[in-house]
Amino acid sequence: MKKSNIKLFHNKDFLLLFLGGFVSRIGNGIHYIALIWFVLEITGSGSATGLVLLLSTLPGVIFGPFSGVIADKFDRKKLIVSMDILRGFIVLWLGYTIYMGVANFFHISLATILIAICTSLFNPALTASIPNIVDDSLLQKANSLNHFSINFTQIIGAGVGGVLIGVYGISGVFFINGISFLISAFSELFINLPEIKIEKEMKKSPTILNEIKFGLDFLWGKKEIVALFTIAIFLNFLFTGLMMLGIPYIFKEILAVNSRSYGFAQSVFPAGAVVGSIILSQIPEIRNYYKVLLYSLNIQSLLLLVLGLPFIPYFLINTTTMKIYYLIMLVLFIIGIFNAVINVPIGILLQRLIPDNLRGRITGLLSTMTQALVPISLALTGYLLDILPIYTLFIGGGVLALALTLYITKVPDMHKLDYSKQNTSEQINLSTSTLDA
Repeated sequence: MKKSNIKLFHNKDFLLLFLGGFVSRIGNGIHYIALIWFVLEITGSGSATGLVLLLSTLPGVIFGPFSGVIADKFDRKKLIVSMDILRGFIVLWLGYTIYMGVANFFHISLATILIAICTSLFNPALTASIPNIVDDSLLQKANSLNHFSINFTQIIGAGVGGVLIGVYGISGVFFINGISFLISAFSELFINLPEIKIEKEMKKSPTILNEIKFGLDFLWGKKEIVALFTIAIFLNFLFTGLMMLGIPYIFKEILAVNSRSYGFAQSVFPAGAVVGSIILSQIPEIRNYYKVLLYSLNIQSLLLLVLGLPFIPYFLINTTTMKIYYLIMLVLFIIGIFNAVINVPIGILLQRLIPDNLRGRITGLLSTMTQALVPISLALTGYLLDILPIYTLFIGGGVLALALTLYITKVPDMHKLDYSKQNTSEQINLSTSTLDA
């Protein structure tokens, strides 16, 4: 193991934060499998399931900007710990109502909304805290491991959830998830987080709306950050619909594979992201972010085009189903790798370029914008699936992603993200010098 990795895992605060998040994410993955299963069990309705999933994202859209301000103005450690504790007790309560046989759609909806509110407060505080406990030189490895945790737990959460439902029942799964949140909170109690330096930022009274406006003013003054926001939001919008609806449609409706092959195929993309995260954690720190993002977006765009090609009628008729199946699996795996290569550097740059006392609100704003577009992306993709051949969606997505790459080349400030000839810490000092209002 490299010395830098050893040094990172000798960082007690990062290790506790990483392990706490890892445990709670596994529980969260199990939770949503059990939640969807239970909703279908008591309602038998796809629309009811869709409503619950909408309720799980809507609070993040509504409270995102406000939770970001809270993460900048209050003790982040207390926020992180208290939100995990609250989520733990909410899930345990839901498990108890199911165990007692009194749970209905109201209980599920209420618990889903409360958990989503807690999560909208938890996530900005957690993301904003990483640069406070990790040396700047280790940010790439820390964020790579965090990305690994998100995707790896996504892979095992669904599989473990299905097994646990069969062994312990729905209520037992919720009890396990609730306990996982409490274990996570306990580990986070021992994290040492420095206090946020609350500087005088504005002449107006520091109301929440003024705080949000101040964050937006800072954001608008940083064209490279605006460009990074644009990349993150656009990719999330594009990939949400194609990956959550387009890929399942390919495997189930066009290739008509069995459930085992379908389940395996669904794990390929996050598996690629796990591999990408591991690669980033092992290679030297990226210095020329501009070139990495440019090349990675080009490759990912071309791979989206490749996903559509086998479903052009000529190729579909003259190629066996299994050949197409394995080709799609391979392409999804490589896309997953480049998903990490794009997302991890974007996260690092936002952590470095945004001052500590603004990091929470701007992270919260990004989360709000991406979550707000999720239902639009799903609805648009679903509509297009009904009126267009599947290959046009992926080829069109690849063309749009290539247009995004062209946009990057037209933003002069993006070239500032080449730190290969300067010290990164100097750039951080320059970025924080724009705080005077």
